[in-house]
Amino acid sequence: MTKAVFIGTFVPLVLMLLLLRHSRPVVSFFCWGMLSFLIITLISPPLYGFLGLGDDLHINAVFFGPPLEELIKALPILLVPWLLQKSFVPYYYIFGLASGIGFAVEENILYLIRFHETEAQSTTLMVMRSFSVCLMHGVATGTTGYLVTKAVRAEKAMIVIYPLLGWLAASVYHAAFNWAMLNWHYGIATTVAILVFGVFLYRMKEAESWAPEIQGTNWQ
Repeated sequence: MTKAVFIGTFVPLVLMLLLLRHSRPVVSFFCWGMLSFLIITLISPPLYGFLGLGDDLHINAVFFGPPLEELIKALPILLVPWLLQKSFVPYYYIFGLASGIGFAVEENILYLIRFHETEAQSTTLMVMRSFSVCLMHGVATGTTGYLVTKAVRAEKAMIVIYPLLGWLAASVYHAAFNWAMLNWHYGIATTVAILVFGVFLYRMKEAESWAPEIQGTNWQ
């Protein structure tokens, strides 16, 4: 079912890329987020089996899942920023947000299929996840993107350190969110996700206002 969900959502978006111009980078990272969900779904079972992690949901969702997911979701951001246009530099957080939300879309659809009962329950599940899990995934990978921005601007000694800090921060936030959800703190987790998302967007928009790379440019 995972592959069917992926094909039905991913292929139309890839076709959309043929119609886009300035927004193509954002949609491309959104598509990567969707692809990363498929990659993680395929590699997690054999990887966890090889490491002898078993099927303990709490351990996997809090300690092993978040670092793996945040690494793969952010992989293009970590690997290719020095190959893109200089005007993209302050927008890596947007690419991270797009990748994280793309991942969450695939995950939401799979949850809907697996846990669908009544229409009311399914609607409640999607509303809850859209305003909690989607925002968490977006901000987590967006944080990595922001630290990559700082790495591109920083001295060579920080080129590795900043992205590493971004990945660690994203993993910790992701793990804390998963822990709260698994321990039935839905209201707290959702409230925090909404607040963090709002603060994150506000701070990033402030950062854009003085970014030297975008003076005189309007790529989006």
